[in-house]
Amino acid sequence: MVAKAGLVLVAACACACGGPLLAKDGTVVFAQQGAHGASVVTADGVEFHDRIDVPKRIVVRDPDEPWRAPVGFILPSDGRFTATSRPTILATTGFAITLRPSDTRVPMWGGEVLIRVDILAPAAADAARWGEDVAVVIEGRGADSAALAEVALSQLGGRDRVIIVDALGAKIVVPRMPASTRSIAMAAIDRRLERAPRNGVNDLANAIKVAHGALAKATLRRLVLITDRKTAEPIGAALAKELTALHDDHVAFFAVSSVADGSHSALDAFSQDAGGTWNADGDLNARKYAVRDAVPAAGKAAWKDVVLSFTGTPAPSHVLEASGGDARWALDAGELALGDVRAGDERTEVIRVSVPAWIAGEKFSFGVTARFGDVARNGEARTMSAVIPCVYDDDIERIAKSRNGDVIAYASALATLKRLDAAFVGEGVDKVEGLAQIARIHARSMELFARDMKDPASKEQADFLNALLAAEKDD
Repeated sequence: MVAKAGLVLVAACACACGGPLLAKDGTVVFAQQGAHGASVVTADGVEFHDRIDVPKRIVVRDPDEPWRAPVGFILPSDGRFTATSRPTILATTGFAITLRPSDTRVPMWGGEVLIRVDILAPAAADAARWGEDVAVVIEGRGADSAALAEVALSQLGGRDRVIIVDALGAKIVVPRMPASTRSIAMAAIDRRLERAPRNGVNDLANAIKVAHGALAKATLRRLVLITDRKTAEPIGAALAKELTALHDDHVAFFAVSSVADGSHSALDAFSQDAGGTWNADGDLNARKYAVRDAVPAAGKAAWKDVVLSFTGTPAPSHVLEASGGDARWALDAGELALGDVRAGDERTEVIRVSVPAWIAGEKFSFGVTARFGDVARNGEARTMSAVIPCVYDDDIERIAKSRNGDVIAYASALATLKRLDAAFVGEGVDKVEGLAQIARIHARSMELFARDMKDPASKEQADFLNALLAAEKDD
């Protein structure tokens, strides 16, 4: 039995017979009396699948045929997650990778698993700087705005915090959050830059004031302005006042051009005691180096060319999508290239990995191997491995109830910002009204889980997702 209702109906708490309802506590409720099954998010909206309605396996006969999941993204029918992930850890001295899967029970008809990957290189003495608060203010829509912002974020480590503000409407794009979430921050920047906000009046003075106010008081602080401002454009009294306030509060201020012919000589007078104003023009690489000078790296390079490989047993398993890094396909496996890792670095990514069809009750496992070079040993090749255990299941309700809400809630943030959208509705993401409502349901579910289980980590996860959704929403 399948009952359909679009995301718009879910958001509006539609009362159509057989359709899902969004209850006051944030859960999704289906009207079928005594029904057993799970909700499924598809490009057409939310569907209910009865537990006896087993999806058919998709048999691929052409190696060039694109991947397709037999069924959409599975959710508990009431919208509430009651399980959280258990970590699988790969570690050596000074370097750890934590893997948290969205599922321990995988569908016998084949499908996907989300894996949250946390990379951590502890801040060893004399190898990493102290944590800082870094605000990035973007003025205009210069061609290189996103590239320069990404350079700034890539310099940050696990002890840093980041705030992103758009001068158009003086809008907070990313509230103050750990810099380990830089893929989410970059996704929010990309989304903001590609949209024309309704309240899009340029207000740089107020944007700097907002960013300044969001910075913590008891830490080193920097404000990086990425601007398409021209030399002839004067600095008004309001902007001069806010720049002076930064100086008086010992916040290091830097400006860099987001266009090749930009110039910021008018900002030179506000060079800070704690740093300087960088106004590199012309070559993009020169401006990137200016940003790296403005925002010192979190630490020294410690691990070179980090690559994670995922192999399924039974095979094959492929990395279908990643929130960051370079996803690669092999014949029967998948890889995620993460580049270099510095001392003090901390980074979180989410990947989608395919699961082949097999027999209910049989074991399935992801073998994960990390390859990298040890800088302290002249680049010596190192590896570390672990196994993520799962089991095949033919009951969609049981699969739904066992899903790990903490991983899915984090992936919701990335999906809402279109950095991991295909995980939820495949290639049909443009057909739906948006995934924000589903993300809010996930956040509410985590709040309820935290309340019922007295789990502060889940509450923090929910607060994080709610803050991002509130910042992402248009004025």
